[in-house]
Amino acid sequence: MEESSIKNPLQIKFFDRLKKSVSKNISLANEIADVLEISQDGAYRRLRGESVLSMDELVKLCRHYKISPDVIANPDDSSANFYFKNLINNETGFEEYVNNILSDLKKINGANPKQIIYAAGDIPIFHQFQFPDFAAFKIFFWQKAMLNLPSCESKKFTFNNINPKLSELCKNIAEEYIQIPSIEIWHEDTVVSNLKIIEYAWEAGFFTSNEDALLICKQITDMLLSIEKQVEKSSKFITEEKWAVNEGNFTMYQSEFQLTNNHIFVTTGNTKTLYLTHNTFNSMATTNSIFYNETEEWLKNIMRKSLIISGVAEKQRHTFFKKARDKVTELISKISLL
Repeated sequence: MEESSIKNPLQIKFFDRLKKSVSKNISLANEIADVLEISQDGAYRRLRGESVLSMDELVKLCRHYKISPDVIANPDDSSANFYFKNLINNETGFEEYVNNILSDLKKINGANPKQIIYAAGDIPIFHQFQFPDFAAFKIFFWQKAMLNLPSCESKKFTFNNINPKLSELCKNIAEEYIQIPSIEIWHEDTVVSNLKIIEYAWEAGFFTSNEDALLICKQITDMLLSIEKQVEKSSKFITEEKWAVNEGNFTMYQSEFQLTNNHIFVTTGNTKTLYLTHNTFNSMATTNSIFYNETEEWLKNIMRKSLIISGVAEKQRHTFFKKARDKVTELISKISLL
């Protein structure tokens, strides 16, 4: 049948795209009925193009499934739309930010197939969140230095004021991530941005004492040792004794090309999504096929020109992580002198 003879052909195309973003065991009609608060029969009529999808309904579906309406607006894929959730400038907004990360990871983890390819300009936050004290420091730094929250204006970082709810959310994020097969691409400077943050916080007087700054440095050293063990086993884990549970789900490449921004390429069932870092800790995402296909080819090209250091290349792996730990040692020495 010619497309021109189909009722609402662009609407049909939108729903065809939507079907690829949900698991096969989920009834799309039932979900659409729930999201739009209509009957199941009304959902089927919209799926078949017999009832026109209103603009309000389109927006609701795009927000719920986190997909772009560009399949309708730009059927030739000549442009890409990104979705971005603004971070509210208060502590409650930060909890929502962390909850959104956890929600996305749970969705990925429940899909088949699933994968994350992470080109890391910075140590992936999923590793950082395995260390509650360090995660608490990063969140404090973001709130004080980047968001300028009034409640943090006169505060200094102390381990006594760690938010237990945020710590638990960070732990849950780490636990979800270790279950998702992942490829990470690191450069020798991937660790540097965190060290610059610690140094800035120390020089700006954000710590109550040099000892607290040194403890945060130690957390990075512990983090790098933990990641190195995971890379050695090609398995993501929090407790080393359980490494075999996720054996083979972790691959790491050492890139000679400096990665100036985080590119997170996610496969969730039949859906592919690209996340790009935005404004330090936020991200924007797109499901535009032209955009993510080009990025996927770029990532594959980076990997072809990089050295795989997970499971094999013991000498190179040891050298790579030793250089990273040496950078931490340099900062420790600088702080210890004063």
